[in-house]
Amino acid sequence: MKNPTYQVISLNTGKIETLTYGNRTFESAIRKQPVLEPVYLGKIGLAVDEQAYKGHGGADKALCLYPYDHYPYWRKIVSDYSETALFGENLTVEGLTENNAHIGDTFSFGEAVIQISEPRNPCHKLATKYDVPDMVIRVRDSGYTGFYLRVLKEGTVKPGDNLVLIEPDPHQVSVALVNDVTFFDRHHKEKLEKVLKVDALSEGYRESLLKQYEKVRLL
Repeated sequence: MKNPTYQVISLNTGKIETLTYGNRTFESAIRKQPVLEPVYLGKIGLAVDEQAYKGHGGADKALCLYPYDHYPYWRKIVSDYSETALFGENLTVEGLTENNAHIGDTFSFGEAVIQISEPRNPCHKLATKYDVPDMVIRVRDSGYTGFYLRVLKEGTVKPGDNLVLIEPDPHQVSVALVNDVTFFDRHHKEKLEKVLKVDALSEGYRESLLKQYEKVRLL
């Protein structure tokens, strides 16, 4: 049986800039652009990509992926619409969404091997960039968050390389389920236990959910 393959619409990187939108100015590498040449993917991300602050990046957030499937939803909502890196993501991918992407799913990508580690939390800078004040709420309520991946094997990647699922995580905990217990069904003990059983969940996200779980136990 052929392994599921997901098309990478664009592979994107960015440099830190001082950006001004309206009356707000901040440092960000959110304005990513598609790369046209091969680039090395290391443990903390693409060699030519930059992150403005420590909340972004790191081993468990080496790559940010956003589903191209959600682009039509945002087309009439955001200004300065783009067909690539709309959410400042490294990978714009078709067919792999929060519903069928599972924490711990492992993919080949060019010479590299990558693994889903945690959902992406909505970022206030997107609201500022696109002048949509309730952007964080829209992202949260739609479930169209995107997600992060870690790098298990480093290597060169290039435009035209796609994601090939090589090892699905046995727990089959979707990114959508993690979003659900994070934002909505926060007191659901069984769901939290299911998510916390996944070894591949990032340590930062695990710590947050463990605190949430301890509060639920006391109810």
